[in-house]
Amino acid sequence: MLHSQNAIQVEILTTEQGLNFRHVNTIAQDTDGFMWFGTRQGLAKYDGNAFKVFDNSKDNPNFIPFEVLMRVEFQKSTNTLWFTANHKLFALNLDTETLQDIIDDSDLLNNEVIEIALDKTDNLWVVTDEFKYDQTKTQNLLKYNGKSFQFIKSLERKSAGFTSLEITPANEVCWTTINHGLTLFNQNGEVINRKILDTYDWYGYTIHFGASFMGSNGKHYYFPESKGGIDVYNNLEFNYRLLEHDAVFVNAAEDHYGGIWFSGKKELFYRDASGNLTDYSAKIEQILDFTNINCLFIDASNLLWLGTDNGLIKVKLKPQNFEQILKVDESSWGRTFRSIFPIKGDDIAAMCESENKLYRIDSFGKATPVVLPYGDQKLKDARFFVADTINNKAYTVTNYLLEIDFNTLNINSYGAYKLYLNETKPNPIIGLEDGRLLTGFKLSKLIFIDPETKDFKPVLIEALEEDYEIKTLLQSTINPSIVWIGTSNQGLLKLNLNGTIEAEYTISSMPSLNKNSILSLYELNNQLFIGTFGGGINILNMHKNTIEVIDKEDGLSDNNVVSILSTDTNNIIAATYNGLSTFSLNNTDHHNYYVEDGLTNNEFNYTSAYKDQKGYFYLGGLNGLNKFRFEDLSQEYTLPKVNFTKFEVYNQKDKTTTQITKLTEGAILLTPYDQHFKIDWSIPDYFNKNNYTYYTKLEGFEKEWFYQGNQNSIRYNKLPAGDYVLKVKGMDSNGNESEAALSIPITVKQIFYKKWWFISLLILGIFSLFYAFFQYRLNQALALERLRTKISSDLHDDVGSMLTGLAMQTEMLEMQATNSIDKNRLHQITTLSRNTISHMRDLVWSIDSRRDTMGDLIERMRELAEELLLPSNISYQFQTDDLNLQKKLDLNCRRNLFLIYKEAITNVVKHSNASHVSINIINKNGLCKLSIKDDGLVKNKENCSGLGLANMKLRCESIKAQLEFDLSNGFGINVSLPHSI
Repeated sequence: MLHSQNAIQVEILTTEQGLNFRHVNTIAQDTDGFMWFGTRQGLAKYDGNAFKVFDNSKDNPNFIPFEVLMRVEFQKSTNTLWFTANHKLFALNLDTETLQDIIDDSDLLNNEVIEIALDKTDNLWVVTDEFKYDQTKTQNLLKYNGKSFQFIKSLERKSAGFTSLEITPANEVCWTTINHGLTLFNQNGEVINRKILDTYDWYGYTIHFGASFMGSNGKHYYFPESKGGIDVYNNLEFNYRLLEHDAVFVNAAEDHYGGIWFSGKKELFYRDASGNLTDYSAKIEQILDFTNINCLFIDASNLLWLGTDNGLIKVKLKPQNFEQILKVDESSWGRTFRSIFPIKGDDIAAMCESENKLYRIDSFGKATPVVLPYGDQKLKDARFFVADTINNKAYTVTNYLLEIDFNTLNINSYGAYKLYLNETKPNPIIGLEDGRLLTGFKLSKLIFIDPETKDFKPVLIEALEEDYEIKTLLQSTINPSIVWIGTSNQGLLKLNLNGTIEAEYTISSMPSLNKNSILSLYELNNQLFIGTFGGGINILNMHKNTIEVIDKEDGLSDNNVVSILSTDTNNIIAATYNGLSTFSLNNTDHHNYYVEDGLTNNEFNYTSAYKDQKGYFYLGGLNGLNKFRFEDLSQEYTLPKVNFTKFEVYNQKDKTTTQITKLTEGAILLTPYDQHFKIDWSIPDYFNKNNYTYYTKLEGFEKEWFYQGNQNSIRYNKLPAGDYVLKVKGMDSNGNESEAALSIPITVKQIFYKKWWFISLLILGIFSLFYAFFQYRLNQALALERLRTKISSDLHDDVGSMLTGLAMQTEMLEMQATNSIDKNRLHQITTLSRNTISHMRDLVWSIDSRRDTMGDLIERMRELAEELLLPSNISYQFQTDDLNLQKKLDLNCRRNLFLIYKEAITNVVKHSNASHVSINIINKNGLCKLSIKDDGLVKNKENCSGLGLANMKLRCESIKAQLEFDLSNGFGINVSLPHSI
């Protein structure tokens, strides 16, 4: 007997989405979760984003010899994909995605391979078809243990070679042939049982073939060709007929819930674990035009795949978590509900907005209309209801105050409040703790109403500078004198019932909301939960006066939150414009629910939420009511791990793009010229993938997780050199996270001129250049010193001797001369020779490199003072202070300083009538100062500008010194060097 049909979700995957060919014969899934489809034009690997095709196209790097695939099996122990094509057996190594050799020393595979199956211990069973020389035809059963093929059994056949292999829960092999019926083998190849279960005529041949399926419950489902339908056997003995149907069924697959899917050419049935049978044939025919279902496959996420002759069909069957009330079938927008409230007893009432009608719903979920006089007219635009369960009444507002009496089923209207109500506005109304009603469509129109006397009073006494349109009201349970007001577009108000506004929260306040439009309010644990229009849930902590936000990035199903309720003190439920969300307040756990989970519609209405005293939640939306208990919601599903699918990098130097689709051990290596790279990933959960969201973090570059939405790839540009790890985690539309994050190590190599060895060589090279330059300068300086020494020695020894000899000869001639004129001339020559010798001595001293120290300069200055001043009866005082006598002086500085000194002393001797000269050389304040001062009389200041003084100025400029003349009480010069000596 067929059970009432449960809701399923169906999607298709065809050539329009990238499938290589429409005719799919066989399906498998590997350990990483990738899907493999065997078609009539090759083998297709599907990662959820794209297809990788293996066929015999000449230029295809993924070449396989034959394209028409008939069977695919994945062997987990060896990570090998076994497949048959052109009646031959092939093995694809999934580590390298290349064909590998199959060892067959027995030559048992020389015959046509027509069927394969993997048992529960990963042994491969093979059926071959052999045509012998004596014109007989046989089918052979082989077993492959990973090393060699073992012959098990040979059966003669007379007609076409139909055959099938099934593995029983006890790991027995069920081999069905066309002439011998069904035979059971144990792992040793011994026959356990054999029986013909069906006999029929096929084009003149007597056939005993029928496909089978062995369920985990021990049931043997047999598909008789002679009568169609499904029979159930125990130990090869008929038990009962499960399905009476004309169609012949050929495929079956068991899902994770213990249910079994059965398919014929166009038929699809589901038998759940309780034995209920549901027909989904019409449902799948609506979504895809096909003529034959070739295979069924249940993947790791419990998704059913149907391989047809026109593409793939994906069928999702999930536990239905919600009881649907007043839903209009086959309609996305049916009865819309706006408010839910209790009435006396255990029943509730719900306002159907599309019908302007109240429904009474009992504890069993049975709904009956509440017939009120002119109810469909008077209740138009009524959105908010206040229940009075003691008197079994309810109140609502339109342009009037409406009082509904559920005892008499009468409805009364009161029109004294028209100035305070507006039927086109939300017109919220709540019942206060003291029994009064509070309503009004604007803050200035907010009034108290006594439900007994119907008297009213405005809440505000003084006029407002700015009015507010009210969307929702909530009386605080912590402080009943406070009412929270959510406005249409002006934020949140904290109103004291004495008529004063105590606080205002907007997008500009501190703390601030992220949206000004408020749809719902809920108070729990000293926190106010604010459901916004477009901004998710804003949580106001009333103690700390802070606001936190929960939105889509945190897993909320949608940012438009129409109602909020609590399951307990630790969990909340939020109804949105796109699904239902549950959040734990203690941690980040959350789950989302949609139509595929049993909701009547994904969009809910504001003011349409209620929780009864038994813990049942009622939520209204665009198509009926949803009833559930939080404890019954299915939350256990964990997504498979995130898979790497593709790495693409662009090399700026070579102008090339390289792709990698298979990760190897170690890190992905990037050169310094790899301008940018992109990494793609996928979760091997292939239903409704557009609702999956992803988070990424590049460790070593980023410190937090970044929300990527449903984008399943990421690009990075010009990463600095270093080691990184890209981590990716996924989340489905229900808030279930992937069991493991994808982790990809990435190493970016340093460019050569930033590597340590290059920097070291560069530093060494620079140092070598400096050293070579230093050596060059040192050698130049040494050569100059040697030259100076040689010149000074030559001048002193050779030219000095000659001048001395000339002077002595001239003196002798002068002594012998008798003529006064000749004697005078010889005297002049003698004087000139002596002066030349003196100047030459100074020149020799100045260029002699052996006289470069400050001490040598001071010694020469003293000698010159004695030579010039003492013969002229001029006394002198020579003082030095804080001088470094061992310091070597620059040739130019030493020479010019000495010549300035000599010129000054010479001027004293020649041009002054001084009797005493003071000479001081000191270091002070980082400067070296030379001062020469005599006590002579200066007759005319203009005499200070002679040629000798002009020469002094030029020499001072040469050594960057300053020259000053002192004309007070004699004549003096002051020379200041810009450095100490």
